[in-house]
Amino acid sequence: MKSKFLKGISIFLALGMAALAAGCGSSSSSDSSESSSSSSKSESSSSESSSAANGKLDKMTLQLKWLPQSQFMGYYVAKVKGYYEDEGIDLEILPGGSDIIPEQQVYNGVADVGVTWVSSLLKYQSQGWELKETAQIFQKSAMLLVSKKAAGINTPADLKGKKVGSWFGGNEYELYAMIENAGLDREKDLTLVQQDYTMDQLMNDEIDAASAMTYNEYGLLLESGYKEEDLNKLDMNDYNCAMLEDCLFSTSEWLGKNKDLYVRFLRASIKGWQDACENPEEAGKIVYEADNSVSLDHQIYMAKEVAKLVVPEGFDKAKIGYIDMNAVKQTADYALKYGLLTQAANIDECVDSSCWEEAVKQ
Repeated sequence: MKSKFLKGISIFLALGMAALAAGCGSSSSSDSSESSSSSSKSESSSSESSSAANGKLDKMTLQLKWLPQSQFMGYYVAKVKGYYEDEGIDLEILPGGSDIIPEQQVYNGVADVGVTWVSSLLKYQSQGWELKETAQIFQKSAMLLVSKKAAGINTPADLKGKKVGSWFGGNEYELYAMIENAGLDREKDLTLVQQDYTMDQLMNDEIDAASAMTYNEYGLLLESGYKEEDLNKLDMNDYNCAMLEDCLFSTSEWLGKNKDLYVRFLRASIKGWQDACENPEEAGKIVYEADNSVSLDHQIYMAKEVAKLVVPEGFDKAKIGYIDMNAVKQTADYALKYGLLTQAANIDECVDSSCWEEAVKQ
């Protein structure tokens, strides 16, 4: 999604939150869950739910990070196809926005579960908010640095002497890591420029390279008439500087009281994500019909790109939601290095994958 919502988050964080509770809690992610098709799980498990058996649906709310778009397509597909109802759940999907903080919504009980970036969640956890990451939907970072071919930026080292756009507000950490990993000093070797939420600065040659998300800004460039061969892109995943983005989280208290409900939610959501990644055109249309905030073509483009983040090449689609603790650690390490965190995070205490492990069992 978008730099816009992160701007809202950064403003909120900049006000300085007081620590509210103690620690992140306990429980950790397992690296060895064997899983099978979630469709068979959904069919076999829904009958076990007393709510489903009695024809009564358990109400549940999911808070998105941003407005309805294909970034969240798995939940919309699962809802439209009745996967939540099959699991005995009446799910309400709450849209996000620049003035909505998912962590705050969940912590205050407005929503049961939320979608956020891992770096943002780590910040709130470091303030003592009793929140747990429970599933990792995006396995890869969507962040790119894009330039025109004529700029000659083929590697991060080529950023020397260039004007480079960043949204800042929480989006800058991967860029900082890319610059420093290339042996450059971000204060002396290049000029970092505040980037707006369009790609106009790049198109007008006001900057040499621009930050972009694979599923949004890069697509806007293509829709503006640029061809892939006209552009160079530096992918954060290729330069050991990626940080994890969309994950699911909830409060320790809610999870403790609603484990069965949450396992059923995850099972239905995984099935929705599997369908969406297998047929992104259908998923894009479903999201567009939910809220046509952007064009149908852009929703479909976004769906195709998001599918590559959720189920990267070689990734088992039955393990959608798997939490790679090494990737969490890298995210936490960069968050600490560049000042988002003031002390190292105990990632084992900030993650609880037990419900996900239950959801993907046969």
